Amino acid sequence: MRLPRAIFWIAAVLAPAFLIAQSRDERIAVLERQLQEARTGIAALQKKIETLGTELEALREPAPASAILPSSESRGKTEAPQDAAQGYRNQLIRPDLGEDERKNKLSGRPELFIQSRFQDLPISGATQEIAPSNFNLTRMESRWSGRLSDRIGMGFEIQYHPAPAGAAVELVNDAFVEYYVNDSITVRGGQFVKPFGFDIQQSSSVRESPERGMFAGYFFPGQRDRGVMVMAKLDGLGDLWHGAQVVAAALNGNRFFVDNDRQLNYNIRLRKVFASVPLAIGISAQLGHQLLPDGVSGNNHENLYGADVQWAWGRLGMRAELAAGNMPSTLLSLSPEFAPSFRPEAHSVGGSLFVSFRVAKADQVYGRYDQFNGDPVSAQNIRAFNFGYFHHIGENSRLGVDYQFKNRASFNDDLLNTRLQIVWNVVY
Repeated sequence: MRLPRAIFWIAAVLAPAFLIAQSRDERIAVLERQLQEARTGIAALQKKIETLGTELEALREPAPASAILPSSESRGKTEAPQDAAQGYRNQLIRPDLGEDERKNKLSGRPELFIQSRFQDLPISGATQEIAPSNFNLTRMESRWSGRLSDRIGMGFEIQYHPAPAGAAVELVNDAFVEYYVNDSITVRGGQFVKPFGFDIQQSSSVRESPERGMFAGYFFPGQRDRGVMVMAKLDGLGDLWHGAQVVAAALNGNRFFVDNDRQLNYNIRLRKVFASVPLAIGISAQLGHQLLPDGVSGNNHENLYGADVQWAWGRLGMRAELAAGNMPSTLLSLSPEFAPSFRPEAHSVGGSLFVSFRVAKADQVYGRYDQFNGDPVSAQNIRAFNFGYFHHIGENSRLGVDYQFKNRASFNDDLLNTRLQIVWNVVY
């Protein structure tokens, strides 16, 4: 009987130790498993952090020209992209037209734009003043623009060519600051291009024809104004609004920056890009007032309405734009210069149709019909037809030849009153 009792006492003593050892081994196994899971999670998290950082930096850097060609406010290069078909579609549609500067990182080196031109064969009735001949330097500009931080951006552009004419106030093209409220909304204040239509906002460095349509020179001489503007992308509202942007602005609304009528003009624009077609459609409106000549009373409205469309398919592209509203009372000048045929109740209508064909990767031909009814200078209708060719020279240069048929001289449209135009652009 003593032996079983001894075994009992031995078992009683060893059992707790055995249980403790077993519990410790299980705990070690659990901790080792948890540690391995944590290490795996940390590795996955580190990889996710690196991926997000790479994507964020890619979005912050300027998009390559082959993906998004320059807008009117961020010219970039004028090269023929490697993907010629995609580059041609972007050239015609301009999906980034009127966008903010958040995609461009501000650099200390300015963008430089030089446009040299030879023009000859003035149309009938065009004087040397409104149709200068022979060699001209029509544009000499420097620009700094881009994102300063996650929330702030800016744009500053100066031009030299008004200086010899003594037009010092014209030396500054753009001077604005931007605040990025979120990924979709931007607030801009200062001096900038008016948000109206396509031709007004398209940069001269990438435009195919030598100058904008006649309606641009009459309705929006100088293309710019001073005020505040809100831009909002509408992609977050659903598939129907994908590629749409709305812009609203309150501007001085005068003919040359200084608010000389003590009233504001209000502009609004809605544009949608259908990337799969590709097609873009825009509508614009301006509500405001303008100066009247001394002794003239009546309607002083400066209300304008416009519609524009851009389309591309294969090697063929087309743009059409129409603008109409109250006849402009003044021309582009440092002090108000009233148009001789202006009448308070009169209206003017202008529009253009542009057709382009891509012959080769670096070569294109085009034709454009341009008409303006209700010229405030001559009180007549003006029609013009241009056809031309341009060729990309390397990554930064382009040479174009344009010939124009025009029934009479026009005013306030960048002096485009000669038949022959040979234009050489360089952007760096």
